Amino acid sequence: MSDDPRTDLKGTGYELFMLLLSLLSIANAVIVILTGPASVGHQVAFTIEVAITPFFLSDFVYRLLSTRSKRRYLVRRWGWADLLAIVPFLRVFRLVRIYLVVREGRRVGRERLAEDLFVSRASTTFLFTVFLVIAVVEFAGMAEYYVEQGVPNANIVSAGDSIWWGLVTITTVGYGDQYPVGEGGRLVGTILLFAGIGLFSVLTGFIANFFLAPDLPRRRARLAPGTPAAEMAALHELLAEQERQHAAVRAKLHDLERSMLSRTREGGANPARAVDGS
Repeated sequence: MSDDPRTDLKGTGYELFMLLLSLLSIANAVIVILTGPASVGHQVAFTIEVAITPFFLSDFVYRLLSTRSKRRYLVRRWGWADLLAIVPFLRVFRLVRIYLVVREGRRVGRERLAEDLFVSRASTTFLFTVFLVIAVVEFAGMAEYYVEQGVPNANIVSAGDSIWWGLVTITTVGYGDQYPVGEGGRLVGTILLFAGIGLFSVLTGFIANFFLAPDLPRRRARLAPGTPAAEMAALHELLAEQERQHAAVRAKLHDLERSMLSRTREGGANPARAVDGS
């Protein structure tokens, strides 16, 4: 969808990821504003805001470099709001991008968005899993920091400690430099361990498939012609190509239907008569 000149969406999966990250960032801004600097929520939320700043910087650079007119993006498409939203204290400007993405998604239509998500389901799953990792680490770290306060011999005593502990735990690395001491902290750690097994199994599976799975045309070229393995590779390649063509035809048909409906509303003509020419 990012190559379609009729829409500013950079791919449904990518826009969904940035939308969720923007909502999380705005929620963090609310937490920072409503809580005092000494509170657990304030410290952890602010630390996460700083940590996810590269995502918003990369988003601005990506949109700026991929647009046909940089001036149009910066002025008419509210690129200046994306630029300001890079600063953690100004993430409220991401509301502008959220509004534009939702409006553009409604214009494109649910069917087209669903088709784009299906075609790019692998990358969409990967991005959604990355978002879940960020959100789970933040709120688990926040809960851990809160329940460990005042516990004798506690070693999770800062926002940095709690986030580092969350990352180490969710990846199942377990360095052991930070760990829960109290019963409440161990309960939070247990929940995070199970969440980490599920989330990182998806991430590692995606990364392994991306780097280790050979490209179908190259694999087919290496296989001896006429063998069952070569025929199976050819069928997989044909099926993948048919899925891409099917998605392209459905998208074109959807655009034609919307165009015809728009012309019908403007001219007041009968759609059926417009099709058969009678």
